[in-house]
Amino acid sequence: MKFNLILLTLLIGHQCATAQVHEEKHDDHNHDHDHEDHVDIYNWDWKKDGYILGASFLGWGTSRFLKAQADKITVEDLPQRDPENLWSIDRGAAENYSESAGQLSDIFLYTSFLLPISHYTGLKCRKQGFVIAGMALETFFITDGITNTLKALTKRFRPFTYNPEVPIDEKLDNGARYSFVSGHSSNTAALGFFSAKVFSDLYPDSKWKPVIWTLGATLPAMTGYLRYRAGKHFPTDIISGYLLGASIGYLVPHFHKISNEDLALNLLPLNGGLMFSFSMTLK
Repeated sequence: MKFNLILLTLLIGHQCATAQVHEEKHDDHNHDHDHEDHVDIYNWDWKKDGYILGASFLGWGTSRFLKAQADKITVEDLPQRDPENLWSIDRGAAENYSESAGQLSDIFLYTSFLLPISHYTGLKCRKQGFVIAGMALETFFITDGITNTLKALTKRFRPFTYNPEVPIDEKLDNGARYSFVSGHSSNTAALGFFSAKVFSDLYPDSKWKPVIWTLGATLPAMTGYLRYRAGKHFPTDIISGYLLGASIGYLVPHFHKISNEDLALNLLPLNGGLMFSFSMTLK
């Protein structure tokens, strides 16, 4: 119940801040001070961004396929090691297990997908609605694709597999070895920071920016804590996922603000995968 109230408070705070800015902009419009509302904030190159969006979607699909192809877990595969051999920062997670915390973290994750949509109540966002939607999709596909690839490659067992009180059937679920990195943390951080960055770009002079950034950073932090309490992730999984998602959520809209002459985004083929290359001309 406590976390439900926190989530509700975060959502109401985000929506109220957004609505307040829209009201301020409406007042400015009535006073003929809305010239900036007609200026495009972001660049979208169909050749370049279409390529990146398609490649990130392909990478995301491939990462899901890699996870689906993993061998079934057997009793012999389960960790038999002493939790004391874990890093000290991760050791306490081996004692955690809570189904309610896991379910609540799912609600936090799904709720985070509403954050980018909330900006569409404002005229500035709607004027570049397609571009912002495209950036949101790029953010999700890149973040979730990297997250799933790391899970498939590392195959780290979740903390609850160390807990003798957890039912064996739960431990034999294939998802039990996809601990690194935390997908809930990476995706909520990506969408939270993406939404805060877009808000800051659309309304650079708004007094509500600190509120929006606080909300965008708090939601993934609370989600990560719930994943820790659920026994789903070690702190290192959560911290890594948070940093991954926050970086992508911030950088995707940031790169779209830079002119095409100053920024180049390329996709390079590698043995067994693809690599994104960013280059920027400094002036």
